[in-house]
Amino acid sequence: MTTLAKRVGGPGTLAVVTVMGGWVIIRGAEAGGKSVWRAVKAAVKKRNAACSTKGQVFDVVSDGEDGKGLTLRAGAQYRVMECDGEAILIEVLGGTNNPYFTSAQFLASVSGFPTAEKMDAV
Repeated sequence: MTTLAKRVGGPGTLAVVTVMGGWVIIRGAEAGGKSVWRAVKAAVKKRNAACSTKGQVFDVVSDGEDGKGLTLRAGAQYRVMECDGEAILIEVLGGTNNPYFTSAQFLASVSGFPTAEKMDAV
């Protein structure tokens, strides 16, 4: 402590440097912590967002296959059961192997299912 106090110009200066250094470190950590907290809250809010299309029935307007066993034909209908980001759980009305997981992009390509871009524009 004595050597450090001599280097900075005395014990009074050492006390000021110590207090100011601690204040800067604490304020920096606080600011960083607040921004991390805001980012985490936004991610949780986005993750827990309600599925706006849940329960809606959509008409298939063009034939398509999602490559995972789901084939939709024009004129068919499906009901959205649940959403989790890009993954959508659907029930094909009148189908026998329900339910199916598929992507929102696939559903938008064969029906009027809203994409993320359309939802953001609203």
